[in-house]
Amino acid sequence: MSYKFDSLIAILNKLDRREKVTVHSLMNDLEIGERTAYRYMQTLQAAFPIAYDRKKGSYIFSEDYSLGKPNISVEETLALTLSKQFLKSFGETMEKSINSIEDKLSVKKTKIPKHIVLSSQEIPATVRINLDTIHQAIINFQRLEIIYEALYSNKETARKVDPYYLFYEDGFWYLRGYCHLREDFRTFALDRIMSLKVLHKHFLPKKISPEDELSGSFGNIVDGEPEEVTLRFDAYIKPYVLRRKWHLSQKEKELEDGRLEIRFTVNGLEGIRPWIYRWIPYVEVVEPKELRETVGKELKEVMKKHRVSPRKDERI
Repeated sequence: MSYKFDSLIAILNKLDRREKVTVHSLMNDLEIGERTAYRYMQTLQAAFPIAYDRKKGSYIFSEDYSLGKPNISVEETLALTLSKQFLKSFGETMEKSINSIEDKLSVKKTKIPKHIVLSSQEIPATVRINLDTIHQAIINFQRLEIIYEALYSNKETARKVDPYYLFYEDGFWYLRGYCHLREDFRTFALDRIMSLKVLHKHFLPKKISPEDELSGSFGNIVDGEPEEVTLRFDAYIKPYVLRRKWHLSQKEKELEDGRLEIRFTVNGLEGIRPWIYRWIPYVEVVEPKELRETVGKELKEVMKKHRVSPRKDERI
């Protein structure tokens, strides 16, 4: 890159920052002669709307022109800050990338205001490494070989998986891929992958839509046949339930007795069950019958574990 080109870029940046630019200031800053300074300005004026403002005693960009570096609004700054906070847990590489973006946008380094408090859990190093490895495998259509430890059984199995996409849910990262052991699509939690190896074997991807798959999921459960679920919430808890939309299929209905009825269409019943339990004792499962019976059975088990023996003076 020539010195002339570097000098022209330097002049453009000065103009964009609204600094005072004169022939004499360029002579001093760039250590060039008067004729060279005039020649540089003539070169730039032929390509950019630059004029000499006699009142300011400086060359300026006319017509409110800028180099296209965006003016970041408060909302955009906050979005960038929150993204930076979230991605910071991915390690130094991701943090440097965000800082590089800020430099390119010519914005001040963003910091979370003191009146906004975030609680973010750092992603384990192994999960960060797996994220990067799986990402590369997905874009190159390369098969993976993993040792996977199931969460409930703690049983380890060796699997060959064609990776399709990654998604984040409730503080954990998941891989959605075709499992050759099960001969079907499965979801794998990255923190349960004990070992990971990219094979020198490519696969021809099937046409699936992550958006369509995840739209029917409740939590991280993607597999399962569509199920209609009807729940009724006590009037007391209704404002809390209505604070947000929990699922794309959600439909609400106000009942005459003040309760709230919500219907969902979800992929299987495993994903929604933990969500239901967070609302106990203010929720009733109406249907399906299978889910109502399962919840009733599990609540009886909880009652056994929390049963308190009566005091002596209460015994008959």
